[in-house]
Amino acid sequence: MINVLFMHGMAEGARSRLASDIRKYLPEGYTLYSPDLLIDPNESFKIIDKCIEENKIDILVGHSLGGFMAQKYREMPKVLLNPSLGMSYGYLCRFDMRYKDMRDDGLTQFRFTTEDCKIYKAMEAIEFVGITEKELENTIGLFGKRDILTRLSAHRFKKRYKRRRMIPGSHFPDEKTIRDYVVPAILSLGDNL
Repeated sequence: MINVLFMHGMAEGARSRLASDIRKYLPEGYTLYSPDLLIDPNESFKIIDKCIEENKIDILVGHSLGGFMAQKYREMPKVLLNPSLGMSYGYLCRFDMRYKDMRDDGLTQFRFTTEDCKIYKAMEAIEFVGITEKELENTIGLFGKRDILTRLSAHRFKKRYKRRRMIPGSHFPDEKTIRDYVVPAILSLGDNL
């Protein structure tokens, strides 16, 4: 049994379409977990850490903000799907937003504050510190060819990692892209466990 943790993006939730599509195409022997994460990274890391420990997670998959968070877990095999590396770049440091997905925790909106922005900027300062040779082999970055939100991230990723692939689509890949690119990336990491 291979356990996979999906970390959704900023305005998403545990029931995101991306998590559902991944779950749909993972073969028997793989289980996907997808908890609700919060805008506060410290609270999200507590949720992630608990999920990793309780479910004996083998592979991480992070989309957008979830990709930024997944990248912090050194040595763990991971697929970063349109990760927001340099999360605070381009964001106003204060805004309110509705979640676009139903969430298991019942939240419907969140506020990104100036304090949140400062926390992310501090994390970005050490974003690539401690990358090992093993991590270079076990980290796959998938970037949508038409994703204007993470274009800078694709360049930042390429400077530090070996396994970057441009895939069809934009920031939110469609089901076919999940089936043809994301799930095979997950399975390639699973083959090495």
